[in-house]
Amino acid sequence: MPISKIRKYLDDLKMQADVALAREIAISGAPKTLEPILPAVLTGLEWKDKRTGLTAKRNGLSEQFEATPNNIQLGQEIKGLDDQIAECTEHMRLKH
Repeated sequence: MPISKIRKYLDDLKMQADVALAREIAISGAPKTLEPILPAVLTGLEWKDKRTGLTAKRNGLSEQFEATPNNIQLGQEIKGLDDQIAECTEHMRLKH
């Protein structure tokens, strides 16, 4: 399995765990409280936060790549981040 898929899987798991904590629900999906949950609002914010983090990481790698443009592995990592950023943007667009 490619490293990018493993990273995406781990990022998704972390995001699910963070969402569960933020919403005060168990990871299994069972609510811990009877308070109403606004999943559309939280989901949009989660995608925005994820995109912001990915963009910051991409900008740092981009600066490194400018200094060493022959580093193919770094270029591939930037490409993977670009794909993830595009996915987040698409999810955000669909939520609104």
